[in-house]
Amino acid sequence: MLFAASCATTATSQLDMQKRRKQLWQSPNTSDFILDEIVEITPAGVDEVFDVQIAGTENFIANGLVSHNTRWHEDDLAGRLLEDMKAGGDSWDVISLPAIAEEDDPLGRVPGQPLWPDWEDEEALSRKRRAVGPRDWSALYQQRPAPEDGDYFKVEWLKPYDIAPDPKLMRIYGGSDYAVTADGGDYTVHAVVGLDPEGRMFLLDLWRKQAASDEWVEAFCRLVRKWKPLGWAEEQGQIKSGVGPFLDRRQRELQAYVFREQFPTRGDKAIRAQSIRGRMAQEGLYVPTKADWYPALRSELLAFPAGKHDDQVDALGLVGQLLNKMSLGAVPAEPEKPKNATGYRAMRESAASGDWKASI
Repeated sequence: MLFAASCATTATSQLDMQKRRKQLWQSPNTSDFILDEIVEITPAGVDEVFDVQIAGTENFIANGLVSHNTRWHEDDLAGRLLEDMKAGGDSWDVISLPAIAEEDDPLGRVPGQPLWPDWEDEEALSRKRRAVGPRDWSALYQQRPAPEDGDYFKVEWLKPYDIAPDPKLMRIYGGSDYAVTADGGDYTVHAVVGLDPEGRMFLLDLWRKQAASDEWVEAFCRLVRKWKPLGWAEEQGQIKSGVGPFLDRRQRELQAYVFREQFPTRGDKAIRAQSIRGRMAQEGLYVPTKADWYPALRSELLAFPAGKHDDQVDALGLVGQLLNKMSLGAVPAEPEKPKNATGYRAMRESAASGDWKASI
């Protein structure tokens, strides 16, 4: 596409252009960029592109190379460029100016200070924050794909613990999200959850790694032998891909016996995580915050569904579906009173005045 003063490559659908043409002519964008005249459009073929449109006003600078987009997802265009830079790829100058200043603000603002108070002061931004919701606010205005306090999963639902209840008093279950290929970029996750007599959920153990099937099968068997769960949840399609017979054989060889229940893949990931989400909203999920794996778990839960990875969410979602069919832990029974071994039967349950008692 050739503009009167610059060049740019763009991709959009005709339907999208019809929806936006009226908006663009009615209201200039907030940065007061001038809409340049298009003098020529030359077809350049079809290629994979990223959609960098945002819900509000739009700007695109084409003189030089500028990636200007809203961070809707950790694996979006900006996210991939940043990951590539960390891995030794092209170097980028990152300018991130959130609407409300945070720690280490590049402009030296104190936390909480608006970016452009003459345009939108604190009160105006507060109203907008309430109106758009936490996820849109974080993406559109703070340049984070997910809010720090969580969107689908809330940070207050994660309750810390140091010592879990006695496993003998809990009903323990597990769930796995399998990555069938070791180099596919996904993680295999095994999660172990216990329910105490009051219905509180404790995340007792978690294994997560990008590994080949032989490695995660061994990890699965170790967890089963350690925790002796009553049931284990897995997705139906994953286990049918050829790993099932090998897993069955290793369970028998290692005596890692547990009933594995397969759940069909239905809906999107958010729908499949509804069961565990509902339980967490009501009772929370007790987590060992000092565990090595906890930071990655917390980050993934709070970023979902905008995070780059969701394997731990998938594993917990399967546990949630399994828990819908199961029961709580058992309250210890009261010890029985010692039985009378003398052969005599008491006339009354309690003593009365005038009774006598023989010494033995």
